Amino acid sequence: MKHFLAITLFSMIAQQAWSWGSLGHKTSANIAWNYLDADTKAKVTTLLNGQSLAEAAVWADAARANKEWKFTIWFHFEKAPDNFSYLDNLKRQSPDTRKLGGLVEALYIAEDTIKDPNASAVDKENALKFAVHFVGDIHQPLHTGRVEDNSGNKIPVKWLGIDTNLHSIWDSQMIYLGHKDVLADPSAAGDQALAYANYLMTKYKDFTPSPEMFQRYDDWMHESMVPRKDAYDFKDLTEQQYTNKFLETVDSRVYMAGLRIAWTVKRLVSTEAPTDPLILLRKAIVEIVGDFSEFVSLKPKYLATVK
Repeated sequence: MKHFLAITLFSMIAQQAWSWGSLGHKTSANIAWNYLDADTKAKVTTLLNGQSLAEAAVWADAARANKEWKFTIWFHFEKAPDNFSYLDNLKRQSPDTRKLGGLVEALYIAEDTIKDPNASAVDKENALKFAVHFVGDIHQPLHTGRVEDNSGNKIPVKWLGIDTNLHSIWDSQMIYLGHKDVLADPSAAGDQALAYANYLMTKYKDFTPSPEMFQRYDDWMHESMVPRKDAYDFKDLTEQQYTNKFLETVDSRVYMAGLRIAWTVKRLVSTEAPTDPLILLRKAIVEIVGDFSEFVSLKPKYLATVK
């Protein structure tokens, strides 16, 4: 029976590495959609050419499998050593590493594109899809994983009898193991992301976030780094023990991603200017790495064909 459960769970999460997985991303997007006003929803629907926010949230993972988007893999995470802040980590990076770009810089480029009156409809659409996905990614603690083990991808873990890695456990597997009953909610008509979103919105209905929680992208990264040490230290617990220990963390991160996607999307599709903290953060980044718009792009890169 345990082996059957393992096969079932892993079949659900196949090909979902390097992110919350489609379930986490779609759940956060569903939560965000619930908190958007009608005017913002209309603008988002137009920008996405009728595609739902939940479907748009998983596009970036699929896109990077294509050659023209392969370079965007570096925008899905921010890896830093223990006890380093985002800015401190930028300072220690080599010039070559900096030129690869990162998630926080990509969020700024997405904003630039969406607010650029000369940007094409396709570029704006892609920028919005990237932004929604990247906000989700930065809330996954192992997307702020350690440099030396590739964010937990090089940490082997046995999960329900199957060889996997620590990063994958955080991407999807704890959600599926810890919320089997939630994901089977018949009222969601088979939509697991909707069922999980409904569960989280009920669970956190009394939570009132402070304005400070929406100010700076690097703050969101630093939050994700808080449980990181324990995520590594307790990796040898049984599957159920590990899930019991960290499921609340996973739930809260998926939910906060939803709230911040809503905040980010509303700001990007409106005439709102960046917050002062976001302006200051961008200035600090530029002081370290230079004008990152020169090497961070959200436009496809097509290789020239040799004839």
